[in-house]
Amino acid sequence: MAKLEEYREKVKQILIQYSQYKPSYGEVEVEQIFDVERDRYQIISVGWNHQKRIYGCMMHFDIKDEKIWIQQNTTEVDLANELVEMGVPKSDIVIGFHTPKMRQLTDFSVGS
Repeated sequence: MAKLEEYREKVKQILIQYSQYKPSYGEVEVEQIFDVERDRYQIISVGWNHQKRIYGCMMHFDIKDEKIWIQQNTTEVDLANELVEMGVPKSDIVIGFHTPKMRQLTDFSVGS
């Protein structure tokens, strides 16, 4: 249980950090979504740039079976390596947006 709490805090820390960066265009908010009950965590962009609607998930993490799944990352930030620098073993990180075959070619977990 301590590992789960530690991973929740690390994921939230990353999302809080990156949600502070606001787009330089339009009227766009960056929202944090923390579903601790189901262990789903995201930051999304919501707003308008002139007449164009802006809405999308920038980062999405899940915690499943004591592993951190990076489900989405539309930024240039290397989230997996940031987690490693925070002390999370590579064996507990799954790059969920890679195919299972592709995951086998990395140093990270393939998930289940």
